[in-house]
Amino acid sequence: MFHHLNHRAGHYLLLLIMGSAVTLPNLGVPSLWDIDEGHNAEAAREMLDSGNWLVPTFNFQLRDHKPPLLYWLQIAAYQQFGVNEFSARLPSALAALMAMLLTYELGRLMFGSGAGLPAGLILASAAMFCAAAHFANPDSLLDALTVATFYAFWRGMPCSTGASRLNGKWMILASVCMALAVLAKGPVGLVLPAAVIALYLVCSRQLGLLLDFRLGWAVAAFVLLAVPWYVLVSAETKGEFTRGFFLTHNFGRFLSPMENHRGPIYYYLVAILLGFAPWSPFLVPAIFHGFRTRNDVDSGKPEGQETGRQKEPWSASPTSFLASWIVVYLVFFSVSGTKLPNYILPIYPAAAIVTARFLDEWRRGMTKVPNWIVYAGLAGIGLVGLVAGAGMLLAGGVFDGPVPRGRRMPGLEVWSLSGLTPMGGAIFAAWLMRLGRKSGVIISLTATSVLFVGILAAWGTSQVDTFKAPRSLVEEAGARQTDRDIRIACYRFYQPSLVFYCRREVRVLENEEQVLEFLQTRLPIFLFVSAQEWSSLEARVPGHFRRLASHGDLYKGIEVVVITNQ
Repeated sequence: MFHHLNHRAGHYLLLLIMGSAVTLPNLGVPSLWDIDEGHNAEAAREMLDSGNWLVPTFNFQLRDHKPPLLYWLQIAAYQQFGVNEFSARLPSALAALMAMLLTYELGRLMFGSGAGLPAGLILASAAMFCAAAHFANPDSLLDALTVATFYAFWRGMPCSTGASRLNGKWMILASVCMALAVLAKGPVGLVLPAAVIALYLVCSRQLGLLLDFRLGWAVAAFVLLAVPWYVLVSAETKGEFTRGFFLTHNFGRFLSPMENHRGPIYYYLVAILLGFAPWSPFLVPAIFHGFRTRNDVDSGKPEGQETGRQKEPWSASPTSFLASWIVVYLVFFSVSGTKLPNYILPIYPAAAIVTARFLDEWRRGMTKVPNWIVYAGLAGIGLVGLVAGAGMLLAGGVFDGPVPRGRRMPGLEVWSLSGLTPMGGAIFAAWLMRLGRKSGVIISLTATSVLFVGILAAWGTSQVDTFKAPRSLVEEAGARQTDRDIRIACYRFYQPSLVFYCRREVRVLENEEQVLEFLQTRLPIFLFVSAQEWSSLEARVPGHFRRLASHGDLYKGIEVVVITNQ
């Protein structure tokens, strides 16, 4: 397939074009999404302003939720492109492009370029992966570093190199990638990749490889890169960061639900099927056909490098490694108390490789797949477009449905037409299948999936953004004033991005007494408050206050006003 670009440089060109199309357009246009983007973008801004790159803060208080790698990359972007939404999201977008290329390389290394290229493109057009690429949080970074870890590990394995022992240089690189992952997200950057590798080595009866003395250099590289910042920040904060980060935001999140983010044991089975859309209809048959017990041809040698030697057992194959990858992450997060759909993002590259391999082997006639399975997959992709279009019609208020008051988004219905893209692609692919043009089927699905996801990510989110309050309120009220001393507070309405847009501390008021006290401040003040609450307070507030701005808030479904004493 893709005969005119059928070489590594051509594949990279295609991947970068397609990847850029779904990650970069309009990256900085929508305002920050609360709560995570508001926290992360502001934490990086405060570190930049203070000159303290060691201790993360938010709203000028210690932020012990995340380690600093994302903040450091955001600071670098702020220095180059200014403090804005584009800079805050750029590290995630670039990490997504890196994850695509590494997924291609890993798929190529395991199963040849016929699987590697579609794997990168499938990953780029998976809905949750694309969303993470547009979101200023560490998930995209962790995803890229996870793929990098497993790529380096697989390159260093004897089955990949044809050697009799591990390649120490690649193992050191794998440990460096894990160290960076620990600086991006915390212990999961080490514990889960290590568990995947251990499970694979146990299943393939290669656990003895861990006795290779050169792994000591890999351990040393990890310690030298990952540990110093944790030691320094612990000393600087007298252990406060360490206690909050490890005990509350890691062990605490695992042991019990936090912030009401809970779900049943099958939560992530549903999450990956939804997040892997529009490719989900092919993921299930891909797993069924790909993970059944069998020998792999030449244990994943790239095309043109077949050795003709005895096939290795399934347990030592690249398919077994991918199975270990998926199982470890799925089980770990399924038993975790706190559940969010983005936690499972590191599974997506493995799922993309499995799906791409299935489609490539079907294309080449290596896998006997009944036609009804392929047609069902095409119908499923068409159904994804239909459901997405109907959802946007519902959210836009075209017809009644279970959409809470205050959360309808008039105008979004126009974007329901984007659902015709996967529907049309599936119909065209079905026609190509009848003609026996299997490569055309895959190309059609890939192109329409990239177009569908890219349109919604770049422009559909801009339509949703008009219903978010923080940036609009700050701009309309003129509450960003860094050249004079003012006070800003909020009552019965608070989003972290308010701090980012105001460029100063935002005090969160807990009761009416605190509101009345704040309103008596002699300095210029700006109060962000629920319109309903202000209506009940206004008559009891002495002095003259005026309303500067008003905007509906998508998150809470309420009207918010900005009050000042000026």
